[in-house]
Amino acid sequence: MPPAPAAKPPRQPDPDREFRGPPEEEFWERYNRRLEFPLATVAAVLLHVAVAAGFIFLLVKVMGGGPKSDVPVQLVEFFGDDDIGAGMSGSGGRPDPIAEGENQFVKQQEALPTPEQLAKVEEAVKRVLLDDAGVLPVAAANKAGFDKANEELLKKIMGSSRGIGGGEGKGTTGEVGKGPGGTGTDSTRARSLRWVLRFKTQDGGDYVNQLAAMGASILVPLPPENKQCLFFTDLRNPNPKMATEDDLKGLAGQIKFSDTRPASVQGVCSALRVTQPVQSFWAFFPRTLEDELSRKELAYRNRRSEDIEETIFSVLTRGGSYEVVVVAQTPKR
Repeated sequence: MPPAPAAKPPRQPDPDREFRGPPEEEFWERYNRRLEFPLATVAAVLLHVAVAAGFIFLLVKVMGGGPKSDVPVQLVEFFGDDDIGAGMSGSGGRPDPIAEGENQFVKQQEALPTPEQLAKVEEAVKRVLLDDAGVLPVAAANKAGFDKANEELLKKIMGSSRGIGGGEGKGTTGEVGKGPGGTGTDSTRARSLRWVLRFKTQDGGDYVNQLAAMGASILVPLPPENKQCLFFTDLRNPNPKMATEDDLKGLAGQIKFSDTRPASVQGVCSALRVTQPVQSFWAFFPRTLEDELSRKELAYRNRRSEDIEETIFSVLTRGGSYEVVVVAQTPKR
């Protein structure tokens, strides 16, 4: 008998065709049974949006932290607490003051000098400042301060050396000087005439606090003649006295500004507990502030003081300190 054929070895499985169970699930099906994938996608997108929004908010906050001011002193320009009834930050306001029959624009315009009054003011400026040649520029807003001031008082606080009586004091040669009472463009007097400060206040008390932060003192001329004045030397602890001749003589050497706007005057007088119906008040600032403003004025456009008609400063006060920046400047024509 022929031998039986040898048994064939068992067939080895082909690794390329090996059965490995059911096919893999699609990615979307695997991670979507409990909405894991869409929820994770939405969360990631929201997280990125939140981070981007936070970064933009911080950037805007940093870039928008500049001065937000606007309540000025006039002899230099002082706006009131609220010129149009809209209300400043924290001060409320009225929904439609014009509809209520109170047009603040007209009201403020009526408080300003008329063209005829301005002509008289210009003559008073020349008499008070001994500036017959008209060499000292006076900012338009500052002329209003002369209209409601007593001329005799003006001569004292502006440092005029001309006699009050029939005779004349010394210093009438017209020589240009740089002292506080001189007629040079670098004098304290000339700077007071061309400089404009702008503040932003919430009310009269805030106004006084900002002036106090700048080291100011306040002089309040009393009606009806505006010759006698209440003098506040410490605005942190306002305790007035009647200003003496020596007080007025000392104030002549300081930068000085007057506010004649009714709302501002009323608010400040209320904060200082002045009950008389006064028409204006004057703020006086220390020499350190004058030096600071002078440096910033000259650096703003690199103009010489004799080439400047008007410089407008914006004042920002925070936490008992202040910062002053130049926001506009008009060259002489």
